[in-house]
Amino acid sequence: MSFICLWSPAAARENELLQKLVPSLLGAAPRVLLGTNGIVWADAHGMSPGPLARDLLGIFHEKGVEKVRAALSISPICAEVAARHGKRALTEIPPGTERDYLAPFPIDVLEPSLSLASLLDGIGIESCGDLARLDLESVEVRFGAEGARLWRLSRADDSRRIFTSIPRALPAASLDWVDYTLKEGERLVFIINALIGNITTELTSRGQCAREMTMIFSLANRESFEHLVRPARSTASHKAWMRLIRSHLERITLPDGVVGITIRVESVTGEVERQGDIFDRGFATSRAAEETIAQLLDDQGAVVVTPRNNQHPLLDRRTEWISQEPAQASARIQLRERVVKATAAPRLTLQLLPEPRRIAVTTRRRRDHQLPVQFRDKEWTRISSAAGPDRVSGGQWNDPYAREYFRCVTDDGMMVWLFRDAREDEWYIHGWWD
Repeated sequence: MSFICLWSPAAARENELLQKLVPSLLGAAPRVLLGTNGIVWADAHGMSPGPLARDLLGIFHEKGVEKVRAALSISPICAEVAARHGKRALTEIPPGTERDYLAPFPIDVLEPSLSLASLLDGIGIESCGDLARLDLESVEVRFGAEGARLWRLSRADDSRRIFTSIPRALPAASLDWVDYTLKEGERLVFIINALIGNITTELTSRGQCAREMTMIFSLANRESFEHLVRPARSTASHKAWMRLIRSHLERITLPDGVVGITIRVESVTGEVERQGDIFDRGFATSRAAEETIAQLLDDQGAVVVTPRNNQHPLLDRRTEWISQEPAQASARIQLRERVVKATAAPRLTLQLLPEPRRIAVTTRRRRDHQLPVQFRDKEWTRISSAAGPDRVSGGQWNDPYAREYFRCVTDDGMMVWLFRDAREDEWYIHGWWD
C-alpha cells in the first residue's frame, strides 16, 4: 500500500481549513484521513501514486493554500518526515530506499520524549542513521520500550495502521419486472426463494450468518413496502430463512401489486457452532438441529410446541402443549434460561415420565395406609425411606381420580416418586429427582 502524506504550515495552524478541504480531496482519493499537526493522509492503494499526489496538491492550490508539501512512500514514517521536513513540493521515495532516505535526518524528526532525547544526545546519537546502525538488544536494554519503538522508526519500520481495511458490502439480491404485477403469495415465494438462495450461498462462502434481512417490495403505485425479518438466532440456512419468510408473508398485507423484490442483509455475525442438545446432548450442533427442524417443518407443518400450564392438582394433567412459531419458541426459551440463570439456586429437578408406569410394589402396614418397602420396575429395588402419603383426589363429575403419593429414597440413593391409585389399588412410578 502506498501512502500519500500532505502537510501545510497554514493547515497546521488552522484545523478548520482541513475540514473544508476534505470533500474536495475525497473527490480525487478514495480515502482521506486527517492526522495531527496539519497532516492529511491519502490512500493510493490501487491507483497511480504520482498523478494522485499532484492532483491533491492542485486541490490545495485551488483553495488558496500555496505552501504545501506532499510525499508518497510505502512506509508511513517516511512519507510523514518527507512532507513535514523535506525541501521539495512533491517527494517520491522508491520502495527499498526508505531507510537510506531517513538516515540524514536529525533524530528529532521522530519526536522522541524529552528524557529520551537527552539520553540519545548524551551518547552522541544525532541522526536517524546513527540510531538505525545499533542493534535492537542494546537499544532496548539502555532505553526501554520507547527506545525500541524509536529504533524501528529510524529503520523505516512503521507498523501503524493509517487506514483500516474496507468493510465488504453486505449481500443483497433483487429482481424487477414491468410486464405484469404479482399479488399471489405462492408466486412471490418462488421469486424470494431464488433470491434467498443467492444470499445464503454468498454468506456461506464468507463464513457468516445473517442476523437481519429486509424485504423491499416495489409496488405498482411506485411506492415501496419494507418488512424486516429477524430470526431468533443468526443463520445462513436457506431452509430456515424461507420458513421464517413464509410465516411473515402470511401476516403482512401489501397495498398494491408487486413489480420488484429486493432482499438486503442488514447485519451479520460470525459463523459459530454452538453446542445443541435438542437431539443429542453429546455431539449435536446447532446447525444440524436447525436443518433437522427445518426439514420437519417443511414435511410435517407446525411441529414446534411449547408448554402452557394450568392449575390442575395432578402434575401429569397440568401441562398442555400448543403449536408455536420456532422463532417465538426459541426467544421464549432463551428468556426463561436467562431468568433461571439469574435467579435459580442449585436444586434437584423432578423428571416426569411421559405416562405413569405400572409397577409391582411390596408394602407393609403403617397406621391407616400401606407403606412401600420395595418395588420392581425392571428389577427389584429396596426403599430405605418413604415420605407420605400425599393424598390427591377429585374430578367427581368428569374424570375422577384418587392417588396416594410417596417420595422414596432407594438403597442406592436415588429419589423416586411413586403413587398408589386408590380406585384401582394399583401402584405406579411417576418420575424421579436428579
